[in-house]
Amino acid sequence: MIARGFTGLAGFIVCVVSIGGCAVDKPQAPSLDQKIRWIGVFESSLGLLGCPARGPMTIEVVKEAISGEAQAEGFIMSVSGKLGQNGAVLDGVFRRDKRAAAIFTGTFLERDAAGRWQGASCEGVWSLRRVSG
Repeated sequence: MIARGFTGLAGFIVCVVSIGGCAVDKPQAPSLDQKIRWIGVFESSLGLLGCPARGPMTIEVVKEAISGEAQAEGFIMSVSGKLGQNGAVLDGVFRRDKRAAAIFTGTFLERDAAGRWQGASCEGVWSLRRVSG
């Protein structure tokens, strides 16, 4: 257990005895009442030779709607989904030529977002940083 700089049971006991408990930072989901822009990358971690190695990804979250694009090796995929109250991606889809190419899951926090994506023959990870909002 880690509690603000102290490690292990000894640190926990110090916190409980000295201040009556230590607050543990809990990651917060972003507010759903504002427009937030995110930039980052997605990359393949497993798949056949035709899988995109790595590419830029830009996302906007407006209220709970996720939209944006991911680019790789000469093609652009649209990205869509919804953001749940706890920051979880709901119904996340990468589309190429208006057809679903992959699903994506993950979590958006206050400053960072990350998760996994999976298509028919490729899969990988994605990560984003908040740039405004």
